[in-house]
Amino acid sequence: MKAKYSLVLFALGLGFDFVGALFKVMHWAGADLLLVAGLTFKIVGGLLFLYKLLRHPRVREFLNS
Repeated sequence: MKAKYSLVLFALGLGFDFVGALFKVMHWAGADLLLVAGLTFKIVGGLLFLYKLLRHPRVREFLNS
């Protein structure tokens, strides 16, 4: 998996959160579902990106310097 896919998931989560917050402010139906979906996408995308970052061979050199 490429790192850009995890960043796309994270960006999608941010979009869902923004729309969910808008729905919540306007008292429209479906706001809770959008907020939960956004949080889920952000968590999955962040964890996948962190995994990809830590599996990179030069990260240990960067962190130790």
